[in-house]
Amino acid sequence: MAGTEPADVLERLRRELPSLSQREARAARHLMANYPMAGLNTVAEFAEQSGVSTATVLRLVRRLGFSIYADFQDSLRRHLEVTLQSPLLRFSRPEEREAGAPSHSLGRFTANVAARLEELERVVPASEFDNVAALLAEQRRDIHFLGGRYSSNLATYIAELLSAVRGKIHVIGGQTQRWPHQLLDIGRNSVLVVFDVRRYQQDVIDFATKAATQQGATVVLFTDVWQSPISRVARHVLPFPVEAPSVFDMLTVGMALGEAMVGATAARIGADGRKRIERLEVLRGERAG
Repeated sequence: MAGTEPADVLERLRRELPSLSQREARAARHLMANYPMAGLNTVAEFAEQSGVSTATVLRLVRRLGFSIYADFQDSLRRHLEVTLQSPLLRFSRPEEREAGAPSHSLGRFTANVAARLEELERVVPASEFDNVAALLAEQRRDIHFLGGRYSSNLATYIAELLSAVRGKIHVIGGQTQRWPHQLLDIGRNSVLVVFDVRRYQQDVIDFATKAATQQGATVVLFTDVWQSPISRVARHVLPFPVEAPSVFDMLTVGMALGEAMVGATAARIGADGRKRIERLEVLRGERAG
């Protein structure tokens, strides 16, 4: 199935996992835990590392929509190509314009934003969006926000918005040497909201993994459509498009998704959120006076 998008493989693994046989599920979990590198091995190596037969691996590959193993590996290689792109690499490539695209760079960018916003509704399942909104509305939970080099600005912004309608909001920041101290305050009642887009940041991946596997937190991941490795430990994954006619990926659509999530969460909190905003306005007025 040569037309399958690279991001689809990981999403199909998640979707198919409940219906797989025990041995197929074992191979699927190995691939998810070592994605995508495990699938770039030979069939025999993949099978041996998973503890299953080569026939099981090939059945799994067919379940994922590929008629032959080579097509499956081609998809994984495309995944690596797109996730390892850097601004420096894009500087060296001539810009490709689609037929009928606006001639001015601003027009091309705004047209791209509009198209990606339309795409957002297709790539984010409504049920997953609603599940995250319900989770964030549980006021007994403490919520922690984390992001990477650029996406941390987005995480901080969404955290600031959400803190107006509910308490127990924390931002993971400062020097990474301080992060273990912040990890101490995360437990089974905690939600860690992570923003991580290509090229994925290892310290962010490590923090999220420890929060989920060692501290028992529920991880919510906002990521690009190719999905950060954090998706292996995330309870909920909300992908958004980042491609733009620029040397840099854009976070505009991720911001829109975050703002939509804050609005949906506030609506679920209801009267308590309104009272909190009213108290905040009073305090702002007293401070201003």
